[in-house]
Amino acid sequence: MKLRIGALTDVGRVRKINEDSFRIFESEEYSYGIVADGMGGHQAGEVASAMAVDEISAYIDEHLSGELDRFQAMEVIRQGFLSANRKIYEFSCENERVMGMGTTATLCMLRGGYIIFAHVGDSRAYMIGDTISQITRDHSYVQELVKLGQITPEQAKHHPRRNIITRAMGVEKTVKVDTGVKPYNGERLLLCSDGLVDEIEDSELFDAARDGDPDECVRRLVNTANERGGNDNITAVIMEGEMTDA
Repeated sequence: MKLRIGALTDVGRVRKINEDSFRIFESEEYSYGIVADGMGGHQAGEVASAMAVDEISAYIDEHLSGELDRFQAMEVIRQGFLSANRKIYEFSCENERVMGMGTTATLCMLRGGYIIFAHVGDSRAYMIGDTISQITRDHSYVQELVKLGQITPEQAKHHPRRNIITRAMGVEKTVKVDTGVKPYNGERLLLCSDGLVDEIEDSELFDAARDGDPDECVRRLVNTANERGGNDNITAVIMEGEMTDA
């Protein structure tokens, strides 16, 4: 599957350190993107997010083979997240400088006509076709309030505690990883950190990312987030697979 890709990360206009990380991998058998948003202060978040993308990628590269079906591949990815979580946690416990660090991690893989995704935290993955739909569900305090019917999704976007996450990589010995499989028919995928979606509505994401050169699209998105304050690090990855008969 040929892939069109655009990816950009930016420190924003308020933070001094970019604690976001991303990774893109392409091969004939599968391709994937990962976005991670670290936290912890004193550059610890930068360490956590970099470890997440490195460790998840290394695990997938070692354990994912063409003989596995899509659900077995999904399990490999889940185990990759668990392995990365354990290594981040152990490194944090052994190094006082980064103690307590953590990170989000969101991955989408294109393989054999399917999207395979895995997710921890509040970074997001969207599918963009005729409409925009969020593939992942935020592991956040405000999402729990929305789920309970106590606030609306619109109120959640402006809630004072909207950036509190309820699940992260590396803060405990193990973590629950959300995973799933969806049919893929050539839609665009957008992976992003909360520094993007905190500044831009979903309808605007759709308008900016639905067509055109992916590099230009991510640049437009990041520039818009910065123009509106750039209050956090900003990362956007767009992937679009060209469907073939192979």
